[in-house]
Amino acid sequence: MKLDAEMKLLQAKIEAGIIKNESDGSAARSSDAGAKHPKLPSFQDGRDDLDVWLTRFERFAESNGWSREKWSSSLCALLTGHALDCYGRLSAEQAMTR
Repeated sequence: MKLDAEMKLLQAKIEAGIIKNESDGSAARSSDAGAKHPKLPSFQDGRDDLDVWLTRFERFAESNGWSREKWSSSLCALLTGHALDCYGRLSAEQAMTR
């Protein structure tokens, strides 16, 4: 099924570091210091294409100056359904370091 393939792709991207929570060496901007929740719509199974949604998330995060340390927690807050289940299967270390 397409959704299972998308979930595997999400997990592979997280594990490969395409979506990661590591600092890229640049200074973190202060604009993400007070951010509590990203201002993006949640990923919705059956409605959103995961690859397109992830690209949107990454561009939003970069354009708003979020440090990469914030990406994982922000991503988690926006996932629902099978995508959140996939994220939840990651170990705590994987979820926080990729």
